[in-house]
Amino acid sequence: MLKKWLFIGIMALTPAVQADDFKPSSPITALMPIVMDNLDRLHLTPAQLDKVRAISRDNFAKVEYINAQYHEIKSELKEITLDVDGDKSRALQLVNELGELDKQRMTLTVECAFGLKSLLTAEQYDEVIATLKFNQGN
Repeated sequence: MLKKWLFIGIMALTPAVQADDFKPSSPITALMPIVMDNLDRLHLTPAQLDKVRAISRDNFAKVEYINAQYHEIKSELKEITLDVDGDKSRALQLVNELGELDKQRMTLTVECAFGLKSLLTAEQYDEVIATLKFNQGN
């Protein structure tokens, strides 16, 4: 009976909530999308543009891989948790694996942010931060 109610509760979540459920924590900051959406306004040099694109490609591939792993592990954890005969020790092991993936994603976010900070001029970085604050309503 409990299994049925848990299933109904999970299915009642909106699709957006269900999709977010399979991702690690949101990034600490989301600077790269702002940079990529404002390339013309930031007036990047060709060298800066090449480096920004390299950072973006590298981080995007890694984040997508982490998200895929996270989804697989979270799905297994859900199955084990809902299964009457689920293995608690395996479930706790999966929780640790999810925590490690979350740590990896946050580390990528920090590395990306500091990569951009070292690449952009003070004026360009100020423009990115102003856009970030505007988008967040701060």
